[in-house]
Amino acid sequence: MTGPHDAVNAGHASEPSRDDDAGRHRARRATIDAVVHHTLVAGVAAGLVLLLAGLVLTVAGRGGLGVVSLKAPEAVRAALRLRAAGFYSLGLLALILTPFIRVLGSIVAFAAARDWRFVAVTTAVLVVMLVSIAVGAA
Repeated sequence: MTGPHDAVNAGHASEPSRDDDAGRHRARRATIDAVVHHTLVAGVAAGLVLLLAGLVLTVAGRGGLGVVSLKAPEAVRAALRLRAAGFYSLGLLALILTPFIRVLGSIVAFAAARDWRFVAVTTAVLVVMLVSIAVGAA
């Protein structure tokens, strides 16, 4: 048996409710948070592993702490020759690049969620980071 309010409420069943919108928003936010979390954890873990490898090689007599950090191609060549300086430089590079990769991952996640306002803000943050690197290198 149906009551007088059932006919009125039945028309709203196919329309998305605010609870549905809130649930989707929470799910998108959880996805973005997961991207940021996993990016930071992976970057820090990679940097730590590379730095520890350099330390092990230093203790094993395969080079010591360098005075300057090697550029990426030189660091890769040194690491392939199992030189400590290569691993130290690559570890530092991984730690430096982690925030950049995190911001790029955030842009992708916000774009996938169609949150264009945060895409714009996060892209502006990336531009500021890149400009600061360019100015620092000059």
